[in-house]
Amino acid sequence: MSVIRCETGDEVQVEGDSLVAAKVVGLNLHRALLDGQDLRRADFSGSDLRSAWLEGANFEDANLTRAKLPACNASRASFVRANLSEALMRSGIFEKADFTGANLRNADVGRSRFAGACFDDADLRAIDLAEADLRGARANGATKWPTAFDPVAHGVRIQ
Repeated sequence: MSVIRCETGDEVQVEGDSLVAAKVVGLNLHRALLDGQDLRRADFSGSDLRSAWLEGANFEDANLTRAKLPACNASRASFVRANLSEALMRSGIFEKADFTGANLRNADVGRSRFAGACFDDADLRAIDLAEADLRGARANGATKWPTAFDPVAHGVRIQ
């Protein structure tokens, strides 16, 4: 058994010796303390990670479909090839996070901070992307944007 501790005092038990490839579907992980954790290939679909501490966590190839991540701190986290479609990410801190190849289609990212993040090969056809802070973020020619969205005008460097 692995244990996820939350700042609320709650402890959530998860099957397995580690959180790699863990099934954490639909759980209440409000204010979870997951800084620096290896969460590769984990399934957090539909889970509530409001105000969670995710700084430097590795969500590579993770499923975060419809997860709730508002007001979380995921600075320098890796979301490489993660599925964040339809996730609620409003007002989150994702500065210098790596979203290479990630799917953020229909994710609500309004008022989130993505300064210095990497979006190479990502699908950023997200909701309220124009409200997000994208200054200094990087993308490439394969990055997908909402119709009529000008990433350069929002501070993104295209490489």
